[in-house]
Amino acid sequence: MKDFFDRPWVYRVIALGLAVLLFIYVQNNSLGSTISNNMNQEQTAAADTKITLKESLQVEVDTDKYFVTGYPEKVDITIEGAKSLVAAAKNTNNFRVYIDLRDLKTGTHTVKVKVSGLNKSLKYSIKPDTTKVKIQTRSDRTFPIQTKYNSNRIADGYLVGTPEISPETVHVSGAKTEVAQVKQVVAQLDLSANANATYQQEVLLQALDKDGKTVDVLLTPQTAHVKLPIYLPSKKMNVVFRQSGTGVSGRTYSFSSSVTEVNVSAPQSVLNNLSSTLTVPVNVNGLTSTTQKTITIPKSDGVIAVDPTAVSVNITVSQDNDDDDTNTNSSSSSSSSSSSSSSSSSSGASSNTNSTSH
Repeated sequence: MKDFFDRPWVYRVIALGLAVLLFIYVQNNSLGSTISNNMNQEQTAAADTKITLKESLQVEVDTDKYFVTGYPEKVDITIEGAKSLVAAAKNTNNFRVYIDLRDLKTGTHTVKVKVSGLNKSLKYSIKPDTTKVKIQTRSDRTFPIQTKYNSNRIADGYLVGTPEISPETVHVSGAKTEVAQVKQVVAQLDLSANANATYQQEVLLQALDKDGKTVDVLLTPQTAHVKLPIYLPSKKMNVVFRQSGTGVSGRTYSFSSSVTEVNVSAPQSVLNNLSSTLTVPVNVNGLTSTTQKTITIPKSDGVIAVDPTAVSVNITVSQDNDDDDTNTNSSSSSSSSSSSSSSSSSSGASSNTNSTSH
């Protein structure tokens, strides 16, 4: 017996056997764990769950012939079943909720809400599960879009131009009896108080009957872009330049400009009191030589705006002929200068070139 265990191959066989037993033990444990995990996963997937979704209610009907009202836009559907199937239905949304009216005629009907596309293993319930509908003969018309607004909200003295509407027409569809009641489609403009600037907005459209009440029809499009010009009236005025300030003795000043008229904006009551000529003062204090100045156009009381607001004026400075004479006849010379000044002013009133002597 002792000689048996002294042989090397005996230990090799024993070691191999132990290794085989250890391998079998490890594999059994791993297999058991895998089976347990798979069973847990299967149990988890098989566990029931419930969710409630809000779905759009679709209508199966000949929309070219009929117009349907009365049904809810959305219904609640509660789905119950295996968690994986419920999650798939929620995520893919590969089912639909509908009512089938294809075999019904005009009139009022109570119909059942149906579902298609759900996995057959799932249970469901719908709320409401029935709905009342009214089927009517369809009618279609096209109307021009009109604007409505409160004119009392326009600031005093301001004018309103022709509104620009895009698109200019709207398609009206619905039950024949309802469409027949539509007299106009309007865009109601919500103007602010004392509106004094152009209104521009996307406006919701309304279909109105002869009494101004809203009619239940479908409008396409439902909104329109409206631009309502709000502006001040204006008038053009001729420009005349007048010397202001104290010029240099013995000098004559004349004025010219490429601008001969300006546009004046003001409430109509103010414009009515304005003449056709606007006098613009030009300061010549200390000027001894010809120059050019930018002169701001004055605004009378009540005038809101002047265009342009300033003009470039050429100021020509010339020496009086009397400046070379002696002081012997100073009073005569002064009288002559005054006469020359009056003549120059008279000439400036008939053109846009004015001159004054000192």
